[in-house]
Amino acid sequence: MKLLSFVIPTKNEEESILPLYSEIKKVLDKLKSQYEIIFVDDGSTDNTFAQMRKLHNKDKRVKI
Repeated sequence: MKLLSFVIPTKNEEESILPLYSEIKKVLDKLKSQYEIIFVDDGSTDNTFAQMRKLHNKDKRVKI
């Protein structure tokens, strides 16, 4: 089985990280494929990284 990898660059996206993750996860779970979501923080000055860390702690398929 193939592993799908999504690499998502972010910068000051504190408000959109959780909704984006939810929508991506909803679609990928229907595919029944293995996947990982890789968020890359490009120097955010808000709580983007903290939001990503919460997602990673909840879902180990989320990488930061």
